[in-house]
Amino acid sequence: MQSHDSAWEPSQADIDRKPWKYTGYQSFSAFVASDNDFFVLRKFGALSARVLLGLQDQLSRLEQDLEALEKTAREKDAPDVHNGSFRQETRKDRQALVGQAQPLLREYNELILQHSRIRARPQVPKKDICSLDNWFFNNGNAILAEETAYTKYPSDLFSLVPTPKSPLRSLLEHSSHFRLLKLWQQKTFDSTTLNDKHIHYISDEKIDRFTATIIMTLGLIMLIAPLWILAFLGGLVQRLGVISAFIVLFVALVSVTTVTKPFESLAAAAAYSAVLMVFLQMSTN
Repeated sequence: MQSHDSAWEPSQADIDRKPWKYTGYQSFSAFVASDNDFFVLRKFGALSARVLLGLQDQLSRLEQDLEALEKTAREKDAPDVHNGSFRQETRKDRQALVGQAQPLLREYNELILQHSRIRARPQVPKKDICSLDNWFFNNGNAILAEETAYTKYPSDLFSLVPTPKSPLRSLLEHSSHFRLLKLWQQKTFDSTTLNDKHIHYISDEKIDRFTATIIMTLGLIMLIAPLWILAFLGGLVQRLGVISAFIVLFVALVSVTTVTKPFESLAAAAAYSAVLMVFLQMSTN
């Protein structure tokens, strides 16, 4: 006999027919909150710029009015008013201008600081935007179409909590086959997304360990290989050529596998070249 609770639960056919009723923002919010890569929002860059420019113009006009007032107050035939004191201020119009500027300045400065931090966020990877679009596609019209259009502004999107990734990992994740390997998959314990067969969660920890293993392996090869090559070469020019080739290869690998600045890559290359020169001296003795 069917229970009373199950009788009121929608079937899969009901969900497919009316996703806007049974799926909606409850499931979409759980999906977005389930992984940092999915929590993507708009910067509203152009709109923020418009608001800031408007506030700037309002402040500019107040500044001009204050400068004009100060100019008339300093004229020779103007009344003798103390222009160097807030405590003895007698010009109500000057007080009013300063009072109007105060909340506008606070709003202007706060918006500048907030928007500058948002603009500094890295651009959202294309694969993360595709994940959102895939959810919208797989769930039909669960979310009103006008409210899903924010993914159509890729250059205006930012991740709420961006996940720092090495260039090597980013390169590997360009492949959907790599991302969908069962080796990386993990389950989520959120009841609203657990049964969605279209959602695949990957373990950042497992992928990081995999990329770290690759980096360690390449590092060992870069240290051991030139040692054996130099041992079998006789000419100095040949040995210097091998060292030069490995230094160039080392810089390329550092740039691809790690998140480093150019001068940091050069510093690492300098240390690596010093090690190779030690190998060279050992092989010549």
